[in-house]
Amino acid sequence: MANAKGYGSGPNGGYTFKEGPEGNYVGHLMHGSVTILDIPADAALPKWTKQVLDNNFRVQTSVGEASSLPDAKNPIPQFPGQRKSPIKHIVFISKENRTYDEVFGQLKKGKGDPKIARYGYERSFTNKKKTVSVDKATIMPNHLALAQRFGVSDNFYVDSDHSADGHRWLVNTYPNQWVETNVPAAYGGTRDVKSKSMERGKWAWTGSAGAIFPEDYNEAGSMWEHLERNKTSFYNWGFGTEMASNMSDSTMKYYGQKVLVNYPVPAPLFANTSKHYPTYNMAIPDQFRADLFMDEFKEKWLNGKDKMPQMLTILLPNDHGAGERPAAGYPFRESYMADNDLALGRIVEFLSRTPYWKDMAIVVTEDDSQDGQDHVDAHRSILMVISPYAKKNHVSHNHTSFGSIFKTFWNILGIPYLNQYDAAAADLSDFFSNQPDFAPFSALPVDPRVLDPQKLLTPFDEKFDWKSLLESPQLDNVEDFIKEKEGKN
Repeated sequence: MANAKGYGSGPNGGYTFKEGPEGNYVGHLMHGSVTILDIPADAALPKWTKQVLDNNFRVQTSVGEASSLPDAKNPIPQFPGQRKSPIKHIVFISKENRTYDEVFGQLKKGKGDPKIARYGYERSFTNKKKTVSVDKATIMPNHLALAQRFGVSDNFYVDSDHSADGHRWLVNTYPNQWVETNVPAAYGGTRDVKSKSMERGKWAWTGSAGAIFPEDYNEAGSMWEHLERNKTSFYNWGFGTEMASNMSDSTMKYYGQKVLVNYPVPAPLFANTSKHYPTYNMAIPDQFRADLFMDEFKEKWLNGKDKMPQMLTILLPNDHGAGERPAAGYPFRESYMADNDLALGRIVEFLSRTPYWKDMAIVVTEDDSQDGQDHVDAHRSILMVISPYAKKNHVSHNHTSFGSIFKTFWNILGIPYLNQYDAAAADLSDFFSNQPDFAPFSALPVDPRVLDPQKLLTPFDEKFDWKSLLESPQLDNVEDFIKEKEGKN
């Protein structure tokens, strides 16, 4: 049996890591393995399946602690349909590419390496040209405040290596062979015709696009189809609509990109997605995304008529980071992290002041951890649980993954598991308390030396293309297309 990812990556930074010839990038640290096994008889398969599940369960619980609550009192049911949860609304927020240590390495209750917490407390840094410096700035104050008010995990690992497979895992599906053979070529540079390492047949045109393509859509679909099949209402901002072969720049205020190839979008996703919320585009501030989210939320579900869906999904991608752009309001790479941090804080503050807060749970994670360093494992990433029912200042030590997030969602919503990954995972029940605290959260300001939020929303370039901004494309609307075509005919 050949396994391209072997025993995983291990650490890629901090005091436990000694860099070898592979460097510290997660995609280069995994060595394949070959295992020779006797093929068991069909009758023995149930026994060995049980052994794998038992081994997995021991790993999940022996590393940390199980929930301190009796099962009947925990807000999270043990399995779908066991009983009703007091949590009725789920908000799932995805961010981009960070590890645990980068943001939470200084938390005293967590297993972190403070020296590589580059986006934590009192960090000093200089811009790339070495012309401007900042001393002792807290880069992501809202993340740190939310961690102390609610719960985070120091033993959560993303299943993904990079964005291309990460955005599959994020919607409760998993990469198939087509993805697993194309993506390494894309990230390894072999899809570039000018590359000296060009290998015939490895075009890998999917790149890092955050959407599922027809070639890799699993038979049971993703969480979009799963929610629709089980009559569970949802609404989406930015997930699953970033396609390959797209163009994006700062003029694409709404939707975030121009798609040059006509890709089909799953019908449940299209019908329940904001048509103007920007998908991944680092030229669009997360402050603008937060504004759009709050405006649309107010219009739809604070109008006294309609009720918030059972699940919301929100993409907040700017902690991905990009090059320094002082004129656009990003004088440092850290400025992107501050933008992302303030947007998250503002969204949580807003939601915690709505009538839905009393029965809400917000889960925050990353699509992958490829741009960060971690002293435990290059796949260890951010997992935050924010809710009136979340334990205060809690660090979960239970071993969890993307499957754990979805298992918890389905246990709360009372719908079946979608695949073996969520069915076999540990849930997030140890994050929760049966003593709710309904007090709202107040967002913290970011350090003005790192980020001026107002500047992000005020274009000032004399050559700014206002016409393009006003005509910024939205996600295609089928009805408008049909009307336009009929009008021309």
